[in-house]
Amino acid sequence: MGDESSKAGNMNPSHPYYVHHSDQPGHMLVPIKLNGANYQSWSKAMIHALTAKNKLGFIDGSLQAPSQEEKPTEFALWNQCNSLILSWLTHSVETDMAEGVIHAKTEYQVWSDFKDQFSQKNAPAIFQIQKSIATISQGSMSVASYYTKLKALWDELENYRDPCTCDHAKAHQEQLQEDRLMQFLMGLNESYKGVRSNILMITLLPNVRQAYSLVIQEQTQRQLSSEPESTENFTIAANVQSKASGIKNTKTCDHCHRSGHTIEEYTTYTLQLEGEY
Repeated sequence: MGDESSKAGNMNPSHPYYVHHSDQPGHMLVPIKLNGANYQSWSKAMIHALTAKNKLGFIDGSLQAPSQEEKPTEFALWNQCNSLILSWLTHSVETDMAEGVIHAKTEYQVWSDFKDQFSQKNAPAIFQIQKSIATISQGSMSVASYYTKLKALWDELENYRDPCTCDHAKAHQEQLQEDRLMQFLMGLNESYKGVRSNILMITLLPNVRQAYSLVIQEQTQRQLSSEPESTENFTIAANVQSKASGIKNTKTCDHCHRSGHTIEEYTTYTLQLEGEY
């Protein structure tokens, strides 16, 4: 690397040695701190953050330190980035683990140590994730919240799995998608049994994302049709009651603008309907 390309003032923003003025040593790059048990999710978040800053080569070993004697200017730039990333790592781990980062010479050494310590197969963690997947159900959650929670469990489990690269990789992926589809459908509330049956009747089964979209459409359709139906039923009930009593009903609702009830009575009735579901 020539001297001109090594000068910080002329540094291309896409260069690994480039440091933006907002890249401060005290920054915490990811919203979670490493505690050991969360290594899989923490390491993935850190990889995303460092890739975005074009600094991944410092931790995966692909960007080695240049010779301080032969390339002093380049070494100074590398060392600046090395210290910056070490500081980021220090602020991204729990306090009891920070001591080991502080005394490390390179971020690659720190990253390798963490990988050796925490990336091994964790049978208890896999068991707990599998158990959560097997027992999760929608319950009081919205469809969106239920799907998001289930997908997070799938992604977490995938961190412990080695990717399939053999000739049967495509078949394996198709089977995995079918398993996830069944898991998603099994956990839905019984109020969605209609759309669930329709999905299962499709000859070429959709993937879980497509099934989720169909369920969301069903949920949206219910929401659009529920209020007018509830209002109409309530108006009919109010008018019947008024006729039965022989008293002319002159009430008008400020919400739906129908006669026969007030907005207070409408609100009470709507809440009662929601309680039935």
